[in-house]
Amino acid sequence: MNTVAAVPFHIVSGFLGAGKTTLINRLLKAPELAGTLVIVNEFGEVGLDHWLYERLEGEVALLTSGCLCCSLRGDLVETLKTLFERRDSGALAPFSRVVIETSGLADPAPILHALIADPELSRRLSLAGIVTLVDAANGLATLEAHPEARRQLALADVISVSKRDLVGGVDALEARLDEINPAALRLERIMPLDFLRPSLIAPAAHRASRLAAHGAGARAYSLSHDVPLGEAALSRFFGALARLAGPKLLRVKGLVLTAGAPGRPLVVEGAQHVVHAPRRLAAWPFQPAETRLVAIVDGYTASEVGALWRALTDAPEIDRPDLAALLENPLARRGGGLFD
Repeated sequence: MNTVAAVPFHIVSGFLGAGKTTLINRLLKAPELAGTLVIVNEFGEVGLDHWLYERLEGEVALLTSGCLCCSLRGDLVETLKTLFERRDSGALAPFSRVVIETSGLADPAPILHALIADPELSRRLSLAGIVTLVDAANGLATLEAHPEARRQLALADVISVSKRDLVGGVDALEARLDEINPAALRLERIMPLDFLRPSLIAPAAHRASRLAAHGAGARAYSLSHDVPLGEAALSRFFGALARLAGPKLLRVKGLVLTAGAPGRPLVVEGAQHVVHAPRRLAAWPFQPAETRLVAIVDGYTASEVGALWRALTDAPEIDRPDLAALLENPLARRGGGLFD
């Protein structure tokens, strides 16, 4: 049986008016992104009409850049399955990358979960990254007023502040972004090449063991450890985190240094209680080799996330149970490890 190479997909997120349309229009001009399938809500809403060259069958248009654009009016999962079927049969021009633009009020977590949870699409697609745009002029007010905007930021691999020319400075906004997602890569201007490299973990932007945030809400917590971890303990840790947080575990991602293969990092990528089958990279993309994980949770504090992490890494702490004690709690439901 032939193995079909997975197509990388990107999610472009951001609140209303953040500049998603402008970004996608600019990226589609780049020859490096020829062969990209862009999925949007409506053609007119994203301003791609001037790029249209030829309308294909159904709701798919061929753009002058060599990209395809699909108008999404139904279920995303079924739309993608249909597009893959047409691509496989030759009825649709081939595409080598998928960019999904969310609506300004959309929470990316259910989108990510749906694509990872579907057996067919989890085999055909591979998450390349979530890009979230923030409006420099209205960003702080939006984050305070709309929980959707905070979740968009917490789930991001890459954050870019748009419309900087409209304000005098963005220091206060940058500080707020740091509170919500300290692990995301910050880019002032997203270039086509930024879409061509994976953004699972941003080594330069990673703040080691950032668990200092107070209060609950959608946040990304950075976790790091330089001692190889056992895969069995790691599986129990993720299982415990999934059981305790449930649907509040929006996403988990990262590279793990394991005792069994320290020279090849284990890639972990999941949404809520569903995870892609862990895979190994041929080599570490950064040095020194160490575990770098990001857990994005909604409604849990740093102390609760940190308790599980310290139990996994055997960090000594007074009056704190180890991982085995946490898992032997009779109130905890058995099973559910991410590697099970």
